[in-house]
Amino acid sequence: MSTLRTLGLAALVPLVLVAGGCSANSASPAAGSAAQADGRAADGTLQDASAPEAKPAEGGGGFAGTVQVKVARSASAAITVTDVEIAATRLRALATAAGGVVTTENLVTRVDAKGITTPTSTMVISVPAETLDSTLEQLKSLGTITSRVISSEDVTMQVADVAARVRALEGSIARLNELSKKAGNISQLTELESQLTTRIEERDSLVAQQKSLAGRVAQSPITVTLQTTPPAVVAPEEPGFLSGLAAGWNALVSSSRVLLTIVGALLPFLLLVTLLGVPVVVWRRRVRRVPVTAPVAEAPRSTPPESDE
Repeated sequence: MSTLRTLGLAALVPLVLVAGGCSANSASPAAGSAAQADGRAADGTLQDASAPEAKPAEGGGGFAGTVQVKVARSASAAITVTDVEIAATRLRALATAAGGVVTTENLVTRVDAKGITTPTSTMVISVPAETLDSTLEQLKSLGTITSRVISSEDVTMQVADVAARVRALEGSIARLNELSKKAGNISQLTELESQLTTRIEERDSLVAQQKSLAGRVAQSPITVTLQTTPPAVVAPEEPGFLSGLAAGWNALVSSSRVLLTIVGALLPFLLLVTLLGVPVVVWRRRVRRVPVTAPVAEAPRSTPPESDE
């Protein structure tokens, strides 16, 4: 009896490889009755008697009952603000108040040929899907919205397909686990473990996709671009009397400012020179006023003329 069971398991392994984890293979009535008597399916895999048999939906559909629609929404907006940094701080607070987070923030400062700097900040905030519309309305408090785009994607079929594949793989993994417990030799056990590892990897990959789809439906990203108002372009004035008068007046004002700047810079030195020079000048004037008495030289004695005898 053990020999027959070993041969049956040896013939079972190729069938498991061909089935690829699918549990819906067709079988003849005779094979089905024999499988029920032995507790196995028609392809030789173990069948869980407690699990209800899956029935297709009526009308040829793939789903039984009402399917809940799954929609992934996202939005983008461009806002003109007075100060980019202040607006970015307010946007962070707005995202936190809405139950979301800031996922990306990028600040770029551009300088044009005239030397004018134009900062631009691009931020991505993720908010709950049910607060997307109210959050977009609150963006008006940051500045002037110049553009706004809302995108929606129906992911109902993707969610249903991934969920069905996960359930099928989980059933296949459970059956392979049962078969590995009854493997007759090392080669059968090795083959079953290899197939089991492959199924588990596929199941984990699909579960990750399932979580990603659930996150896209639950959270809505909003890409916000903050930029300042571009400077107004001043048209050049035509030459004429008024433009010449204005240019002369501007030159006079500019030269007056330069002159006043020079006077202001020299004023401390002038005060210092005055404080030191005034006493010296006063002292020198007083010294000049004092009379100088010079000694009087004696007049030379005159000799009387000799008489002529």
